[in-house]
Amino acid sequence: MEDKRVGKSNRSKAICITVIVLLCIGLTGLFLMEYRSGNTNRKQKGSKNHTAEQTEQPIDWDSLQKVKLNHHKYGLLHKVTSWLIIGTDVSGNQDGIGEDYQGAMADFMLLVVFDEENHSYGMLQLNRDTMTEIHLLDNKGEGEATADIQLCTAHWYGGNRQQGCENTITAVSHLLGGVPIDGYYELPMKAIPVLNKQVGGVTVTLEDDFSSVDAAMVKGKTITLSDSQAFHYIHDRYGVGDEENTSRMRRQRQYMSAFADKAKQKIAEDNQFAATLLNALDSYAISEINQNDLMHYLDTINEYQSQGMLTIDGKLKLGKALGDGLEHREFYADAASIEQIVKKLYPLMEQPKTNK
Repeated sequence: MEDKRVGKSNRSKAICITVIVLLCIGLTGLFLMEYRSGNTNRKQKGSKNHTAEQTEQPIDWDSLQKVKLNHHKYGLLHKVTSWLIIGTDVSGNQDGIGEDYQGAMADFMLLVVFDEENHSYGMLQLNRDTMTEIHLLDNKGEGEATADIQLCTAHWYGGNRQQGCENTITAVSHLLGGVPIDGYYELPMKAIPVLNKQVGGVTVTLEDDFSSVDAAMVKGKTITLSDSQAFHYIHDRYGVGDEENTSRMRRQRQYMSAFADKAKQKIAEDNQFAATLLNALDSYAISEINQNDLMHYLDTINEYQSQGMLTIDGKLKLGKALGDGLEHREFYADAASIEQIVKKLYPLMEQPKTNK
């Protein structure tokens, strides 16, 4: 039994290491740089786009997995691999067991999609305030009730972190018309200081003023963030700038890009860096990602073309949909924007008129 546990632990560590390396490579735009460098063969390989008209064999519409976007029905032409990266806030009691457990909110959500057949990949950062259908699971992970509330609350429900992650995947899939999502990687935001420490701090030009919590954090100043400053920069919202989550999402993208640059440098200098980073995060993260898929994409990542980091357009307002009597921010995603982004990330074919 001991050997099996050790083997499982090692596999989990390998998965986490690969996720870290994979995201570091992706977030620095390696693919875009390679394709602009004149690698014609790879560019041609990566730019192919499978549509119904280009496919030689006739397509059996009834056999395709269906996706519904903006009142249009689509079929998924071939399998893709997608993972949801989740960063949770400091609410809840995720150390509790049974009735004492309470999930945290999902502050950060990043959907990563790999299309092996088209040799492309892309990322979608989701607004935590997005209004969509959420399953109101109990502490056993059961329940049929749903409510149209903020996307971040999906992780609040369920009896453990795994159920919260699975519920978040369900909510994101529903928001995006029913697209398949294969797994998740969840890291609490409280682990950000740990991440920051491992690369010796991340240098950014502050996009908002944080001097109320740290006198050194003045808008427009370029600083190397300390561990506590890094947490405030990508976690805090209230009392910062316009207090909007969209502004915080922009700061998160800025930090991720700068962190990836530092991590790539560390990996080049020390081949044990990923393992060191993993050991620091081991007690924080949970993952449900297929290791074979991870290793495959890491091995072939340079052959893929980036679709970029995408976000969904929409309108923000204050509302009381959450039902606690208080006004909260509600982001209503634009259906046409969702349709456009999903069509960019997933190989879709619109329903033929003869099948309507």
